[in-house]
Amino acid sequence: MSHIRSTLAAALLTFGGVAVASAQQPTQPPQAHGAERGARRQGLGRNPLLRGITLSDAEKANLKTVEAQHAAQMKALRQQDKPQMEAMRAARQRGDTAAVRALWEKSKGQREQMQQLMLSQRNEIRAALSPENQAKFDANVAAFQKHAANRAAKGRGRPGFGKSGV
Repeated sequence: MSHIRSTLAAALLTFGGVAVASAQQPTQPPQAHGAERGARRQGLGRNPLLRGITLSDAEKANLKTVEAQHAAQMKALRQQDKPQMEAMRAARQRGDTAAVRALWEKSKGQREQMQQLMLSQRNEIRAALSPENQAKFDANVAAFQKHAANRAAKGRGRPGFGKSGV
């Protein structure tokens, strides 16, 4: 019996020592990874069409100007569309596919306005890039359009509609 107690005590000391030792290990500060992620989300870094493109200072300034020119219009369109999107979300949660479809059709004009504004912004962004970066930008646009076509082919191109089209 004393042999079992001494073995149990030794095991507890070993595991307890390991737990204390691991608790005392210095850890990497969480902001190291989070800071990098936060920097990507701000400003121009969040645009997937600029992925893999190294911008000069002049290009960065031009792109910030383009973004600022379109920001107010984008915000206004999002605010205008917000009640409809909330109603669509509520209808999806209720399982009311007829209401979702009706709201989707009703918001067609707003979606087209948003698409036109985004296309205009994309063209202005491309024009603000150097010829080398324009080639990379065009490749990113092609990859984005291919991805969007794949999503649409799988029935995931519209919010609230699954593979079955409902």
